[in-house]
Amino acid sequence: MSQFNRAGLSLPPLPVPSRWLIMVICLLQGLLLYYFFSDSQAVTRSAFSHNIYGQTMAFTLPVLISLSLVRLNDRRFWGAMALMTLLLAGLATWVKSNVTGTPADSVMVPFNLSLVTMVFFVLPWLQVQTFPAQNRYRYAHLAACYSQNMLCAMLTFLLMLLTVGVLALCAALFRVIGIEYFHALFFDTPLFMHLVFGLLLGISIITCRTQPALMNTTRNIIRFILKGLLPLVAFVALIFLFALPFTGLTALSKTWSAASLLTIMALSLLVLVNVVRETDSGVKPYPQAVRWLVNAAILLLPVYAALALYSTGLRVSQYGWTPQRLWAVVIIAVTLTASLCYSSSVFDKRPDWLSRLNQFNKPLSLLVVLLVIAVNSPLLDPYRISVNSQIARLDSGKTQAKDFDLKLLRFETGRRGNEALAKLLQHPAFTADPRLLATVKNTLAMTSRWGSYNDKEADALAKNYRVEEAKKMITLAKGAVQPDDGWWKGLPALEQYRNTLRDCLSVQGVCIVNTLDLNSDRQKEILLCNTLDAPSVNCRVYAKQAGQWAQSGELYLYQEKDKETLIQALRNGEVKPAPRKWADIQIEGKRRVVHYQQDEN
Repeated sequence: MSQFNRAGLSLPPLPVPSRWLIMVICLLQGLLLYYFFSDSQAVTRSAFSHNIYGQTMAFTLPVLISLSLVRLNDRRFWGAMALMTLLLAGLATWVKSNVTGTPADSVMVPFNLSLVTMVFFVLPWLQVQTFPAQNRYRYAHLAACYSQNMLCAMLTFLLMLLTVGVLALCAALFRVIGIEYFHALFFDTPLFMHLVFGLLLGISIITCRTQPALMNTTRNIIRFILKGLLPLVAFVALIFLFALPFTGLTALSKTWSAASLLTIMALSLLVLVNVVRETDSGVKPYPQAVRWLVNAAILLLPVYAALALYSTGLRVSQYGWTPQRLWAVVIIAVTLTASLCYSSSVFDKRPDWLSRLNQFNKPLSLLVVLLVIAVNSPLLDPYRISVNSQIARLDSGKTQAKDFDLKLLRFETGRRGNEALAKLLQHPAFTADPRLLATVKNTLAMTSRWGSYNDKEADALAKNYRVEEAKKMITLAKGAVQPDDGWWKGLPALEQYRNTLRDCLSVQGVCIVNTLDLNSDRQKEILLCNTLDAPSVNCRVYAKQAGQWAQSGELYLYQEKDKETLIQALRNGEVKPAPRKWADIQIEGKRRVVHYQQDEN
């Protein structure tokens, strides 16, 4: 017998042929994940890498099959898997349409997390298909499957962690005697480790499905630990709500993490209550006083979810929708719905403790699946909603063009955001300001949030670089000495068109160059400041080393109250060296850098 629910009824035993098939499927998953997620050149050239359909199927189907398959000739099971495949293909089609022509991580990471969530909540409904029809969807069966799947995930993670530790020890031991083969095999050969993880996954799943005594013992130990934790969490939840009236809601509106902390607290209570409560058991946990404490915390659960919703709503009203805020609202909405249901179960007059949870959890799990599908489809598209919200705020004047988050459109809202960003090139708020228009063009050319650009485009721009043009575009600060031609000619190699130089040649006067003796060697160093970026001014220091110019330092000026005054001071040459108040020390002729705690201002 492989699985047990809390009522004592077991799922059918797992036949030997099915076990071998599960092991093969898990090994195949490791191989497929390597091919579909790998960045190696050989795989990329074969068009396997980053194939969204392949990623989606390889990430989900092997797990669904391995954890729910019993009989190889079960038509009902294979019919359900066919429906899941169609659903996954539809979701993959949607996400592919959002990724086209844009950096993929901002779309793929939430999508993969949503796949994990959907698999977790769908899997028990597939697993109970092996039960007799008359009690197939009984809550006790679903609850047993949820608990076993969690235990299986924990066992798999532990097994993989220990295996990596053993492999690392093996590689280190052989490295001591000069043998690098095992280190290269274990940690420089991704295909090998993918197959190892696939093997470990198969071993873990078969162990979980064929060792009911081990699973029941482990579950009881974990439940015993969490049973002691629930009253403590409930006490913390209550004293926080007791203290809140004395501080007011203003504190929540000033804290960026308030909504996430409140939601985590509510979800923690929901999970702990489910773990502690024995399905089909009439025994009430805890003494009566402790049970009252837990009941009071459950009764006030909706307050946490409502406060989290209020805090997120403030951010939406202040800054508009983003994909992260929409995901947050979906999670909080589910949390609020579950909290209201659990809170109402406290008033149940039946003798069992929170007996109505059986009625609530099944529709709540289906609600989560439906919302995951909706958010990963045109029904509740977070990227469309976010882009429309941000553009509407710009058009209405709620957000000024200089404060508009261009990188949100470029890197966090997929294809729709990039299309909207391209349209800003004709938007009156940007065409009226050359600096803002240049910022839009540069943002479109970026390949990462941190200022990287396409290498081919950078090479093309470097070939067209002219010293005379650069001198016209970059402002020389008042009183500064013109940098020598060697620095001007070497500027493309120094900057590589990744950020500063590209900005400098986009708009005249956006960059300011100054010459200062910063190390008291009677030689002028060069300070080049880029003022195009809205939130900061970026300055770089160049010094001659062995007759060649090289970058020696950087300075980022963030959150300046009056940026225009700062820029004017740079243009006027109001910059001078400020020697450090505290000196470094020298020991045996070698300089030792001292990191002082005192303020050096």
